[in-house]
Parts: sequence; C-alpha cells; structure tokens
Amino acid sequence: MNKIVNVYKIMPITKKDVLNVLNLLKNNYFHDEPLNASTMLIEENASVIQLENYCKSYLDKGISLMAVSEDGVVIGAILNNIMRRNDVNNCNNENCKESPKFNDITTFLDKAEREVDIFNQYPNVDLIMDMKIITVDKAYRGHGICKALVDKTKELALELGCQMMFLECSSYFTAKTAEGFGFKRIYLLPFLNYVNEQGEIVFKTQPPHTHFRIYVLVL
Repeated sequence: MNKIVNVYKIMPITKKDVLNVLNLLKNNYFHDEPLNASTMLIEENASVIQLENYCKSYLDKGISLMAVSEDGVVIGAILNNIMRRNDVNNCNNENCKESPKFNDITTFLDKAEREVDIFNQYPNVDLIMDMKIITVDKAYRGHGICKALVDKTKELALELGCQMMFLECSSYFTAKTAEGFGFKRIYLLPFLNYVNEQGEIVFKTQPPHTHFRIYVLVL
C-alpha cells in the first residue's frame, strides 16, 4: 500500500547519505529493475557487490540527488553523471569475470550506447546530463517524486552548462514517465532481439518491460 507523503525535499546526496541511498537502491532498484530481475542478479553475490560499486561510483561524483520525507527518510534518488564529448568510455565492470550477471547488463548497455553514438547524432552538443538510475521507494510512488527529482536534475544540468539530458529506460513505466516529461525517444530495442554468442536470448524480461529505450531532452 502506498503511503501518503505531503512534504518532501529534493537535496544533494552527500557522503553521509550514501549508506541510506544504497539501502533505498537495494530495497527497490536492485529488485525491480527489469534487467536485474530477468537475470536474477540479486542471487549472485559478486554481481550485487559490483552493482553496489557501480552505484557508488556515481554517488561519488557529487551531482546526484535524493528525495527526503519530512521525517528524514530517503524515499527517492537519482544518480547522475556528466558525459563529455571525447570522453573515453571506461566500463565500470573491472571484476566482470567474477560477476557474470552484472557483466551481461553492462555489455548490453555499452552496445546500446555505441549504437546511439549520441555525440555523432548531436554534433552541437558537448556536455550531457546522464541520468543513470532513478528510483522511488515503492511505498511512496504516485506522489510526483520522480518528476521532482528529474526537474531538479534539469536545473542542475543547466547550471553546469549541459545542453542535453539523457536517459536509458529498461522499464516500461520509466519510459512512459520520460515521454510525459517531454523527452524524445532516439533508440528502441526489443529485449527478445538481443542474443548472446550462442544465439540465446539474454534478457527474458516480464511484460510490460519488453523493450529497451533511450530518451533525450535538448536543453
């Protein structure tokens, strides 16, 4: 059952907030994200650790935000990254041999980003706010928290001189939310069309999460 939340604040995530934000992610995003759920990632300890490190790497950049209820509970978070033209794309899966499920996901995301080739598509864009992860506590959904996190991220992107916002969506609901916010879809791939070297479907996601999408918003 969703809880009623009348007052919450959107705040920067600082070092002292990291543990609380990670707990939110573990209790919601780690379980709910369609690729995680499809691979049963949380059942593989090495991949869970790698996913935690992946999240921490973005929290350490100092541009992520959280929603905090009036009683001090972290009820939502958005993990942000800045993409710059000519940046070298270094994958965060240095322990992929020990975390194959996490590696399956990062390999897929890398493929999508290469195919989009965002800076080639948009030659006048040099700085992009990349919203890596958005999650809201299941008990507090439906109160506009996601929109508040995205709106505040947009303000931050403009302050930092970003010319675009970028969002990858494995979730049908996140994709619909992005469309409602005015984002433009630039990439679409059915999960059933993505196979490994043996020709096997990698992600057997549950409906309605049938496609991977990428959206942008030019600022």
